Amino acid sequence: MKIFLFIAGAISFIATIRGAFISGLLNNTTIFLAGITFAIWGYGYFFDILKKKKWLTAIIFALTFIIFGFSIFLSMYGRRNTVTFNEDVAIVLGAGLVDGEVGGLLAYRLDTAVLYHRQNPNAMIIVSGGLGHRETTTEAYAMFNYLVMRGVPAERIRLESIAYSTYSNMRYSRAIINEYFNHEPSVVVITSGFHIFRSVRFARQVGIEATSYSARTPFSSVPFMYVREVASVVKMWIIGR
Repeated sequence: MKIFLFIAGAISFIATIRGAFISGLLNNTTIFLAGITFAIWGYGYFFDILKKKKWLTAIIFALTFIIFGFSIFLSMYGRRNTVTFNEDVAIVLGAGLVDGEVGGLLAYRLDTAVLYHRQNPNAMIIVSGGLGHRETTTEAYAMFNYLVMRGVPAERIRLESIAYSTYSNMRYSRAIINEYFNHEPSVVVITSGFHIFRSVRFARQVGIEATSYSARTPFSSVPFMYVREVASVVKMWIIGR
């Protein structure tokens, strides 16, 4: 049991550190994950004493089951692509850069956007992502360069370079859509599979009924990104953002 708690705490700790580099130490999700980490490790350290409290053990097991179960739900939801390849607009959501360049997670999203463009070359592509924590280049600019280098015409791409969260991705992308369309266009959201659930709901909050087209997640990032995403969904349910 102690080994299990140590491993669970280690996954949560790594997710916390990754989140801190992406979003900053004072981000609500990072703080939430740090709390989970210390709770798991604290329970593990005092396990021999606390295991006598059956109700506390039951709560720990219930929370672990919920996190694991909801991670599976997010994975299954993200695999359910609803894209039609006839949309007017494709919104590609940013992720943290690595030394100012597109990293593995974001590369998968952009490669999916390239595949989408090849099947629907007339769609406007909005690359959305501002200046992240510790970054010197906006995510949108790095995404633009990546797409152009892979054959997507620059004139098909619009840069949204202000967003700092998934909700603001949608809010500011909505403003670009309003600028270029005098009717309600059809929209597809392109992002990682674990991120689809929250992204589609934030799109709906700003008046976009979007389809979805999910990108793969690097295998090494799966446990950490899903733990972090569960925390982000909880935050969304609590504060609405």
